[in-house]
Amino acid sequence: MPVVWPCCGKFRKMKPDTGSAAGMPGSYAVNGRLAIVGGGAAGLMAAITAARILREAAGNGTEPGIILLEGQERVGRKLLATGNGRCNLSNNKLSIDHYHGRDIRFALGALRRLPVVSTLAQFRQMGLLCRVDPDGRIFPYSYQAAAVLDLLRLSAEQAGVRIITDCKIKQVLTSGPYVKSSEDPGFCLLAQDGRQFRADRVIVATGGLAAPAFGCDGSGYRFFTALGHHLVEPFPALVQICTETELVRGLAGIKCEGMASASRKDKIIRSETGEVLFTEYGLSGPPLLQLARPVAEWAAGLADGPVMISLNFLPDLTSSELQTWLIERQQINPELPLADFLTGLVNKKLGQTIVKTAVGRSLNGTAGSLSAQEIQKIRQLLQNWSVRAVGTRDWSQAQVTAGGLATADFRPDTLESRLVPGLFAAGEILDIDGDCGGFNLQWAWSSGYLAGKKAAEQWLAANAAGGLPGRLDNPGGQR
Repeated sequence: MPVVWPCCGKFRKMKPDTGSAAGMPGSYAVNGRLAIVGGGAAGLMAAITAARILREAAGNGTEPGIILLEGQERVGRKLLATGNGRCNLSNNKLSIDHYHGRDIRFALGALRRLPVVSTLAQFRQMGLLCRVDPDGRIFPYSYQAAAVLDLLRLSAEQAGVRIITDCKIKQVLTSGPYVKSSEDPGFCLLAQDGRQFRADRVIVATGGLAAPAFGCDGSGYRFFTALGHHLVEPFPALVQICTETELVRGLAGIKCEGMASASRKDKIIRSETGEVLFTEYGLSGPPLLQLARPVAEWAAGLADGPVMISLNFLPDLTSSELQTWLIERQQINPELPLADFLTGLVNKKLGQTIVKTAVGRSLNGTAGSLSAQEIQKIRQLLQNWSVRAVGTRDWSQAQVTAGGLATADFRPDTLESRLVPGLFAAGEILDIDGDCGGFNLQWAWSSGYLAGKKAAEQWLAANAAGGLPGRLDNPGGQR
């Protein structure tokens, strides 16, 4: 099928350029109205949104002239791993409080233009039925991330998006011998293998540094910093926490429900509840992933003072209730071995570690040998077991990148660069990241939608002389 490319602002059918590009033997050039770099969640949503707008403007039988360039052998690989393969694609309890960055209000520009209800409507239109868990997390009804990716790819194909994989872009140029002309410069994207891709507008959605196994290598940062953009130092977020290992190593593999809190200088920063996992290097589990940000900030030199992690294994009991229970336990069965004093209350091995730490001696004694002070110490450790954090796991274990391109360099209502007209960014590459629970994917959908919509509308406005509408105010029901 021939691809449609712009010519003097009008739509006409012509084949893409082939053959050797000037100065680059063996390469060839492909032209398009809009190029999206990165085929993850944000890039796919941007491509689908823009293609639908351009196709509606030109007539459904015309190709939109959009190319999506992905460095991996297939699009959406990271998406397949989200939600442990179930794809937690959004959250019904969305609020700006679940986001982080130097200027979190920047995220409202996209989140308000494609909120959760509109996101679900978009996916329903693609053929995806979703379900909402009691905690607000939204999944595909099948709990299969592959279903989400399949429908995104199908929607992109039906919208006329040309997807090119195994295409690693190394540079985005706005001037020089590879750009079309001084009168109509556009952009030239150079691939590592010598291919060229020229476009009037470019959206970069290459992600950050988290999960390098899926091709996330920070290359998008270099595109923008080479053009004068600023970078907020990236660091891993939603990642396991490394701690002093004297206590945790002996508990490796044990899971327990409870509350985890992060504090700095005796001030609690954040508390989360859920399943805590002890490991040889420290602590993991959903609550700990949420607490990783202050630890990573300190490890990166962005915050003053180390972080303490405190665990409350019995958060539903008040301190007086627990103290009373422990005293009753001792009085009812004073001959109970210390090794079994907390059996039935918490994991047996964890209970033995707590008792041994509290009494400072072997567990050969009995419950009756415990002093009032020792029972008090056991109670304290059950509800405030503290360990010092020393850092986080590396990028290979991180689910998301904190930091990224400074949002001050972009327009919140379009996601277009303030420094380079026609250049947009979407998704994790920007200095916006969210909590666990679908908030990061919602940012990807919303930012991809906004960038795709505005880039397409901008192209139409610039080429309205060809009889095309200059602006589509409300495509698909979103503003």
